[in-house]
This record gives sequence, structure tokens and C-alpha cells, in this order.
Amino acid sequence: MTINTSSGQVKESVIPELRVFPAGEKVSAFVKCFWQLEKPGGYLHERLFPNGETQLIFHYGNPFSESYGGMQTGLQPHSLICGQFTTYKDIFSYGQAGLLGVVFHPYASNALFGIPAHHFTHLTVGLTEVEKGLHDIGMRVAAAQTLPQRLMLIEDFILRRMRVVNQRHFAMIRKSVEMLSQFSSETGPGEVARSLFVGERQFERLFKDYVGITPGRFAGLSRFHKALGLFQTSQSLTSIALESGYYDQAHFIREFRNISGDKPSDLRRRMSG
Repeated sequence: MTINTSSGQVKESVIPELRVFPAGEKVSAFVKCFWQLEKPGGYLHERLFPNGETQLIFHYGNPFSESYGGMQTGLQPHSLICGQFTTYKDIFSYGQAGLLGVVFHPYASNALFGIPAHHFTHLTVGLTEVEKGLHDIGMRVAAAQTLPQRLMLIEDFILRRMRVVNQRHFAMIRKSVEMLSQFSSETGPGEVARSLFVGERQFERLFKDYVGITPGRFAGLSRFHKALGLFQTSQSLTSIALESGYYDQAHFIREFRNISGDKPSDLRRRMSG
């Protein structure tokens, strides 16, 4: 399960309490933010869209079920890594729930386990599947009584594990993420690779190792979220498509359906309703 930190969530039924906290200074090079979600009971179905971020999630209530791209529903582990995904995900909750999430910067998650980020792409992986010794952190977070205690446990866990092996590659991929987030149809992976003085094939390999998806996929998710943010304005869909970096209307509709499962016009109508 993942919580989008940008707009575009499609919600039904119970609306849980969601709180977002800035990352502490010690972990801010790797972590974008923390979030907490609590739901006292009832039914929740929420559709989530990919946003180019990998997350670490700890349940201290009943775990959610999830369905990726309309596939069969499965139950989440109590503590998990939610890797990059490239199409919509539905999450379901039928009772009391409480969970804390860590949102990594797109280029930073592989520093936690020393494992290339693409090994988790399209997957929800329990921490104990990564390392058997990680069972303890999930149990300690679940047993903690207060939010400050849980945040302290998680931040300490991250500080003890985070390592950057190659500072040059880390800085290069961080810069490329910034460039690919600019929503311009002219700023493609090839142009970014050339501006960073690296070959396209090496750039794509490194990007997948650090981010989990290809540079082209990441740029597509950036365009998608730029367009979602403009849905709240009075601009036409044609104008939104061009401003968000889509080549034309056909490109806009095709990418939108691949990511969200809906046409732009249908999703905009639901969001405004």
C-alpha cells in the first residue's frame, strides 16, 4: 500500500485521518517525508496512483488488502517495502487500521538494503522476506504506544542502515530525477544522459538501480501528476496536456489510461464531483 503525496486520490466510503510529517534533518538526504494513517473502523476502498516513490510501511493495526492493476486481491505483510509501480493500485480495509509510512526520495531507497531498487518494482515485499532479522523492527513499531516513539524507532532504523556506496552515481541520479520532473517534452532521457556526460545505456541501468523504473517511465509519471494538479483549474484538457509535456491528445489519453485505468475526462469528472 502507498499513500500519494501529490493530488489525484480517488476515495470511497470511510475517509481515514492522514497526517504527513517532514523528515528529520538526519535522514532528509534519503527520506522525503513520513505519514501516519488511522481509521477507527468501517470499510475503505482507495485507488492510488504511482508517483515515482518507494515507501517503507509499518502496520500497527489490521493490514490492508491490495489489488494491483485490477488483479487478484492479496493481504499486505505487517511491515513491508512498497516498490515502484506504474499503474493504479486499489487498497481495501474492513476494520480498525493504523500505519506509518516512510516516503523515500525517488533516488534513495536502494541505500536502505543495498539492493537495486528495480528488484522491488511492482512488488509489495515483507521486510522478513528481505532479511529474516528485520522481524524485530516491525514488532517494535507495532508495540510502541505513541506516535513519537514509533517515529523515533523508524528514524533510528533508517539511520543505522542507510549507506551510499557511490556518491558520484547518487548525485547524478538525484540530478536526473530533478531534470525529468520538469514536465517538458524536450527533456527526455537521451537529453538528460548527454547533459550528465554519460551514455544512454549506462544511464538507464543506473537509473533503474537507484529509482526502480526506467527514466522514460519516471518522466511519464511526472507528466501524469502535473496534469492531475491542473485538473482543478479551468483549463481545457488539451491545454493541460500540452502544459504537462504530452506530445498530443492521443499521447495524453493513452498514458493516462495506462496509469490510472481511466480516460482523463472521466477521472477529472469524478475528482470534481
